Amino acid sequence: MLAMFPEHQEEVYQEQVKIVGEDPDIIPTMDQLNSMVYLDRVIKEVLRLFCPIGILRNLTEDIDLGEYKLPKGCTLYIMFYYLHRDPQYWSHPDQFYPDHFLDEAVANRPKGTFLPFSWGPRACPGQAYGLMTNKILISTIIRNFKFETDLKFNELKFKYALQMEVSQGYHCRIKLRNKLSQNAS
Repeated sequence: MLAMFPEHQEEVYQEQVKIVGEDPDIIPTMDQLNSMVYLDRVIKEVLRLFCPIGILRNLTEDIDLGEYKLPKGCTLYIMFYYLHRDPQYWSHPDQFYPDHFLDEAVANRPKGTFLPFSWGPRACPGQAYGLMTNKILISTIIRNFKFETDLKFNELKFKYALQMEVSQGYHCRIKLRNKLSQNAS
């Protein structure tokens, strides 16, 4: 997504330089990771768009949804794909739009409309670790490299696996940032 959207890539890069500095060998501290709000929004937006397709749950008790009654013992298939693209909750449901995760946007959405790690007692136990690891990894590589691609978001085709995947593959050019600044001189 950062290669397809250079404006977001630049914003993430500038945030990293401001918080950690340009040296890609510096590993961010926990306080620095917590202050990476733009990077956090970008990661969450990627998770919204490319999450697991859905999950199955067996009901252990009857559930009354008003118009619908779900009996104990039935299996529920919860489609994250549709939940994460429901225009009732997402202003730009089929676009890469990190502003979906601005504080005010999150506050205006009901709980349970963003579930890339599931929820409740069977939620992914590695959620916090996964988000932290992604922030460290992206912070490090974005300070070292710039990414480019000819892929266009609105032309992507998808295939279903454990998570949604781009069927065209991930064609990306990677350039050292140091060389970029030397070539500009």
